[in-house]
Amino acid sequence: MAINFLNNIDLNKNELQNVKIHVLSTAPSSPVEGQMYYNSTDNKLYFFDGSSFVDASGDIKSVATSTSTTLTITDSAGPNPSIATVTGAVTNGGTALATGDQIYDFVIAQIGASSITINGTTNEVEVTDGGTVNNGDTVTIGLPNDVTIGNDLTVTNDVTVTGDLTVNGTTTTVNSNTVTVDDPVFTLGGDTAPASDDNKDRGIEFRYHDGSSAKLGFFGYDDSTDKFTFLTSATNSSEVFSGTKGNLDITGLDLSGSITSIDGAAPTDGQLLVGNTSAGDMELATLTAGEAIDITNAAGAITVAAEDATESNKGVVELATTAEALTGTDTSKVVTPAGLAARSFSANIGDGSATSIVVTHSLNTRDVVIQLYDNSSFDTVYADVVRTTVDTATITFTAAPASNDIRVLVTKID
Repeated sequence: MAINFLNNIDLNKNELQNVKIHVLSTAPSSPVEGQMYYNSTDNKLYFFDGSSFVDASGDIKSVATSTSTTLTITDSAGPNPSIATVTGAVTNGGTALATGDQIYDFVIAQIGASSITINGTTNEVEVTDGGTVNNGDTVTIGLPNDVTIGNDLTVTNDVTVTGDLTVNGTTTTVNSNTVTVDDPVFTLGGDTAPASDDNKDRGIEFRYHDGSSAKLGFFGYDDSTDKFTFLTSATNSSEVFSGTKGNLDITGLDLSGSITSIDGAAPTDGQLLVGNTSAGDMELATLTAGEAIDITNAAGAITVAAEDATESNKGVVELATTAEALTGTDTSKVVTPAGLAARSFSANIGDGSATSIVVTHSLNTRDVVIQLYDNSSFDTVYADVVRTTVDTATITFTAAPASNDIRVLVTKID
C-alpha cells in the first residue's frame, strides 16, 4: 500500500536514490503533466506531456552488421524495426542463416552416412536393423535373463535397472554428487530384526572440513545413553561414536516431556531460563527480591509481592487525575487511559473548498505530534503542517480535501 502525500515534497536539492518508477500494465487514468510510469506489458518508460503519454525509451532507427547481405535492421519511422535475413543451406564456411529444415536435413544426411558395428556372442547381442542406423531406426541390445559378472564391471555411461537391485558385499561406495531415493524411510542396522544388543550406534556419519583440518561428524542414536545425539569432531570406534556435542539451529521445539538438565545441571525450585549476552545463551537463574518486592521460590511456582510506592520507595503507584495527566508535572502517579486521552486530540477536517485549515487542539503547547490519515482508505497521508500557536495548528493541502475526508490526530509530548 502506497504512502499518500497531499502536498509537494521538497528534497532541497538532495538525491532521490534507488528509486523505482510506478509499474503498471496500462496507462494510469486522469494523468497530470509530467507524470511517469513504467509499462510492464511492453517494458517501456512513459511520461505525460499534457495531452498524451510519450515513450521515453527512444526509437531504433537502424541497426546493421558488418556483413550487409546477412542481416539488416532498418525503419526510419520507428519504433518497430523490420528485419531482413538471407538464408541458405548449411555449408562449410557459409555465411547465410540456415532454417530449421535446412539444419535438420544436414544432420540427417550426416547420420545416414554412418554405420554401427556391434560384436557379441549368440543370445547376448541383438541388432534389429543389421548395424546401420538411419532416421527413425532403433538399435536394441539384449542379454539373457540371468547375467553373471565374475570380474570388475565398469560402465562409463548411464545405467538403468528396471527391477530390484540386491548388492551382497562388504562395502558399497557411491561416488556421486547427488543421490535421489524414492523410499521415504531409511532402515539402518540390518534387514531383519536383531536378536541381541550389538552395542553399536545408529545414524549418519559425515565428513567435513572446519577450515583447519578434516573432521568427522555424527547424527543419530547413541546406544549407550539411549538418546539421540549430534557430534562434531567425532571418533568412530567400531560403530560406537564419541566426540564434541554439536549445536542445533532450528525454528521451534515441541517437547512432550520435560527439560531435565541445563548446562549439565538439574534445575532447582523457582529457577527460570534467563538470557546471558556475554555467553550468548540461556542459563538457569533464580529471582532475587529487590526494593519493595518480596519473592518466594517454590517447586514449580514463584510468588512476588509488592509494597505501596512513595517518593522514596518503589511499589504500587497512585493513579493520576485527568487534569494531572494533562499537566504532565506529577512524578509519582500513573496516567490512566482517560488521562492519556486528555493528552491527545482528534478531529475530521475537509469541506471540499478550503486548502488551508486551522485545527484547535487546546493542548497548550507546540510540542505535539500531528498525523493525518484518509477516512476512506485509512492510509496515512501527508500535508504541510505548521504549529501556529500552542493551541492551534494550520494544515495546508495542494487540493482541498472532501468533506470530513481527513482525520487529524494530535498528541502532546513532554
